Amino acid sequence: EKCLAIQLDTLRPGHPSVGTTYHNMASVLRAQGEYARATELYEKCLTIELDTLGSRHPYVATTYGNMASVLDAQGEYDRAMELFEKCLAIQ
Repeated sequence: EKCLAIQLDTLRPGHPSVGTTYHNMASVLRAQGEYARATELYEKCLTIELDTLGSRHPYVATTYGNMASVLDAQGEYDRAMELFEKCLAIQ
Protein backbone atom coordinates (compact mmCIF):
# COMPACT_ATOMS: atom_id res chain seq x y z
CA GLU A 1 0.00 0.00 0.00
CA LYS A 2 2.92 2.36 0.65
CA CYS A 3 4.20 1.74 -2.86
CA LEU A 4 0.77 2.49 -4.31
CA ALA A 5 0.49 5.70 -2.29
CA ILE A 6 3.88 6.89 -3.57
CA GLN A 7 3.00 6.00 -7.16
CA LEU A 8 -0.36 7.75 -6.99
CA ASP A 9 1.39 10.81 -5.56
CA THR A 10 4.13 10.93 -8.19
CA LEU A 11 2.60 9.30 -11.28
CA ARG A 12 -0.76 9.73 -12.94
CA PRO A 13 -3.43 7.27 -11.70
CA GLY A 14 -3.52 5.50 -15.08
CA HIS A 15 0.23 4.91 -15.29
CA PRO A 16 1.23 1.32 -16.15
CA SER A 17 3.31 1.05 -12.96
CA VAL A 18 0.19 1.79 -10.93
CA GLY A 19 -1.58 -1.01 -12.79
CA THR A 20 1.25 -3.41 -11.96
CA THR A 21 1.01 -2.51 -8.29
CA TYR A 22 -2.76 -3.09 -8.31
CA HIS A 23 -2.11 -6.48 -9.91
CA ASN A 24 0.50 -7.44 -7.31
CA MET A 25 -1.71 -6.37 -4.43
CA ALA A 26 -4.67 -8.28 -5.90
CA SER A 27 -2.56 -11.42 -6.18
CA VAL A 28 -1.69 -11.24 -2.49
CA LEU A 29 -5.33 -10.70 -1.57
CA ARG A 30 -6.38 -13.63 -3.75
CA ALA A 31 -3.88 -15.87 -1.96
CA GLN A 32 -5.34 -14.72 1.36
CA GLY A 33 -8.86 -15.54 0.22
CA GLU A 34 -9.97 -11.90 0.14
CA TYR A 35 -11.72 -12.34 -3.17
CA ALA A 36 -13.91 -9.23 -3.24
CA ARG A 37 -10.99 -6.88 -2.64
CA ALA A 38 -8.77 -8.85 -5.04
CA THR A 39 -11.42 -8.55 -7.77
CA GLU A 40 -11.69 -4.81 -7.18
CA LEU A 41 -7.95 -4.34 -7.64
CA TYR A 42 -7.74 -6.67 -10.65
CA GLU A 43 -10.49 -4.58 -12.27
CA LYS A 44 -8.51 -1.38 -11.64
CA CYS A 45 -5.45 -3.05 -13.10
CA LEU A 46 -7.38 -4.26 -16.14
CA THR A 47 -8.75 -0.78 -16.82
CA ILE A 48 -5.24 0.67 -16.83
CA GLU A 49 -3.89 -2.17 -18.99
CA LEU A 50 -6.65 -1.83 -21.57
CA ASP A 51 -6.13 1.95 -21.72
CA THR A 52 -2.35 1.81 -22.00
CA LEU A 53 -1.52 -1.54 -23.60
CA GLY A 54 -4.58 -2.46 -25.63
CA SER A 55 -6.86 -5.47 -25.52
CA ARG A 56 -4.42 -7.93 -27.16
CA HIS A 57 -1.47 -7.48 -24.79
CA PRO A 58 -0.19 -10.53 -22.83
CA TYR A 59 -0.53 -8.63 -19.53
CA VAL A 60 -4.25 -8.24 -20.24
CA ALA A 61 -4.46 -12.01 -20.77
CA THR A 62 -2.71 -12.62 -17.46
CA THR A 63 -5.11 -10.32 -15.64
CA TYR A 64 -8.13 -12.04 -17.19
CA GLY A 65 -6.69 -15.38 -16.09
CA ASN A 66 -6.13 -14.20 -12.53
CA MET A 67 -9.61 -12.72 -12.35
CA ALA A 68 -10.98 -16.04 -13.60
CA SER A 69 -9.07 -17.85 -10.87
CA VAL A 70 -10.77 -15.69 -8.26
CA LEU A 71 -14.17 -16.54 -9.71
CA ASP A 72 -13.25 -20.21 -9.87
CA ALA A 73 -12.29 -20.18 -6.18
CA GLN A 74 -15.69 -18.69 -5.41
CA GLY A 75 -17.52 -21.37 -7.37
CA GLU A 76 -18.58 -18.97 -10.12
CA TYR A 77 -17.56 -21.38 -12.84
CA ASP A 78 -19.50 -19.93 -15.78
CA ARG A 79 -18.12 -16.43 -15.25
CA ALA A 80 -14.65 -17.87 -14.67
CA MET A 81 -14.85 -19.77 -17.96
CA GLU A 82 -15.78 -16.58 -19.83
CA LEU A 83 -12.64 -14.88 -18.56
CA PHE A 84 -10.43 -17.91 -19.17
CA GLU A 85 -11.71 -17.89 -22.77
CA LYS A 86 -10.82 -14.19 -23.11
CA CYS A 87 -7.38 -15.01 -21.76
CA LEU A 88 -6.92 -17.87 -24.20
CA ALA A 89 -8.09 -15.76 -27.14
CA ILE A 90 -5.28 -13.30 -26.49
CA GLN A 91 -2.57 -15.90 -26.01
